[in-house]
Amino acid sequence: MGVKEALENTARGIPHKEAIVLGAQRVSYGELDEASNKVADALLELGMKRGGHVAILMCQSPEWAINYFGVIKGGGVAVLLNDALKAPELDPLLRDSDSEIIITEKKFSQMLSSVLPHIPSLKHVIEVDADSYIKMVANSSSKSPTIELKDEDEATIFCTPGVLGKQKGVVHTHASIMGTPPIISASIQRRREDVIIDLVPFSYLFGLFEVLFGSIITGSTIVLIPNFTPRAFLEAVEKERGSIIFGVPAMYNTLIMVRDEILGRYDLSSLRSAVTAGAKSFPEQMKALEDKFSLFLYEIYGLTEISAVSINTFNSRKAGTIGKPICGIRIIDDSGKEVPRGEIGEAVFNAPWVMKGYYKASEVTAQVLKDGWFYTGDLVRMDEEGYLEYVEKKSFIIVASSGLKISPSEVEFVLLSHPSVAEAAYVGIDDGCGGQITTAFVVLKEGQHATAKELSDLCSQKLADFKLPKRIEFVDNIPKTSSGKVDRKQLKERELPQN
Repeated sequence: MGVKEALENTARGIPHKEAIVLGAQRVSYGELDEASNKVADALLELGMKRGGHVAILMCQSPEWAINYFGVIKGGGVAVLLNDALKAPELDPLLRDSDSEIIITEKKFSQMLSSVLPHIPSLKHVIEVDADSYIKMVANSSSKSPTIELKDEDEATIFCTPGVLGKQKGVVHTHASIMGTPPIISASIQRRREDVIIDLVPFSYLFGLFEVLFGSIITGSTIVLIPNFTPRAFLEAVEKERGSIIFGVPAMYNTLIMVRDEILGRYDLSSLRSAVTAGAKSFPEQMKALEDKFSLFLYEIYGLTEISAVSINTFNSRKAGTIGKPICGIRIIDDSGKEVPRGEIGEAVFNAPWVMKGYYKASEVTAQVLKDGWFYTGDLVRMDEEGYLEYVEKKSFIIVASSGLKISPSEVEFVLLSHPSVAEAAYVGIDDGCGGQITTAFVVLKEGQHATAKELSDLCSQKLADFKLPKRIEFVDNIPKTSSGKVDRKQLKERELPQN
């Protein structure tokens, strides 16, 4: 079953059930299905061909989903753009995407004015909040297009740095986009009566596959919180009786720090579970989240290129791990040889839902996709029970002056064990002489105090000398990428104050 059929089946069965909620806006499954049919018909009238590329640059909203499904139903390929990007970042992505149509909003028009003239393939710019769009859709057919969609047809392109660091288009087919949503929904026991509190944009694979598609399959309701704040989250849970949260570790860390007297003002009794992905989480922090909100946390491990590959399920969970693999796995050393259980190596996966490849980059694709196996560049370790522990990206490993390797997360875990530390990030900063200054950036909890010496002493007690930070810098915040991960690249480029 494809995503088109999934939406149509659910809309046929529960047309009046709410599908997506944003504030006072409430869109039912029947309305989502019908409105997306109208968008598909309008796009076909504009000249969208089967396999034609349509870029989507919109804020998180029900309209985002309506237009996405319109592209898919019409046989197009949706090119998903992050609405946080600036013009210099969007320019190469749009140029390389071969998009003939872009669906966007008026708020982006000024920024796009400097980009669009450089996109030779572009034929139409559609603003969903313009009168022309409203008239175009109103005059379109609400019947489902009769275009045949094959499993192997390309469906969605995600723009992501991915495994190799440089922005690329990750191509997923109709088959691969529906590979994991049924598995994840079953693993977390998502039900029709569930209300999903969504903190993750649909323009990310986690948000699109596991939130939107997974909820459509089960007929759950999705409540959007495009601009995450603890208050917005708490109000949404109470008002909508939210039962499952989808977010990333940085968001959950923020929720952990909400004072108990504030939580006491809200009825959060409907919450049952939370799902996290996108970055490494630490067991003590996740346990604190479970205790604070009386829920169960499920951690998913996956990548944009291959979606979910491992998860802690409702009947198989182990703290400090990312659960058990849901597809074929090998853990290998630098020579390609499999390592023994308990040892660290690179995770290599074989799954039917792996990407088709990087768009217009066959040589780059060949670097990570070999004989059906996807090379993640992630270091993991499997214990004797078959649970996986995510260690670190190979590219984030710090090499000490002695040549020994340091996993940043290992040091961060020690720093986070201090009761005054809210966030920590550990990186190696170039010293200009071919070496690295191992530096810990630390954010303290509001009203708490700690000194660099205290934290250094803590590290000395728990870590080998070669792993110890040479510097500890207290900062107001740690920069994050748009997906909520620590922006280590930005930290590594910081100029440190002179001693």
